[in-house]
Amino acid sequence: MMESFRQWWSGRTAREHVLLIIMGVLVALVILWLCVYRPVESALRQSALDNMDAAQRYGSVLRKVELIKQAGSAASASSLPVEQIVGQSAGEAGFTLDRVQAQGNDRVELAIASARSTALMAWIVSLEAQGVVVEKAMISPSGGTGTVSAQITYKRAGS
Repeated sequence: MMESFRQWWSGRTAREHVLLIIMGVLVALVILWLCVYRPVESALRQSALDNMDAAQRYGSVLRKVELIKQAGSAASASSLPVEQIVGQSAGEAGFTLDRVQAQGNDRVELAIASARSTALMAWIVSLEAQGVVVEKAMISPSGGTGTVSAQITYKRAGS
């Protein structure tokens, strides 16, 4: 095989030798660019985007944790029954409560058929600021509309 290549090469002129060498270098550069540089550069760009997304999610979680901590430390105890506090707050937040079951003055269980998840979480945080905390919650997707359904049990903080 090498012998046939040598014969082929020796059959070329000096000008063709130069052109073939230039062509070989250019082909090698294109192959390196397509097979090495572009995949590595693409992976680096994607990892930078993933890192930025993770940092934004981390910052969002830290803000929410801080809000919850502030709400817990600034919880104001109300003498109203938990059922009344939750019902009034749900009405102000625009939620329709499908089921409300009082379990004494310090506990209430409720169901919401459809709510936006961000609005629901904000409402839960606002209730914690009023001294009413979640004891148990089951939140699940509600169809393909981007809403959730929730079954939540609230209790008065400290009870």
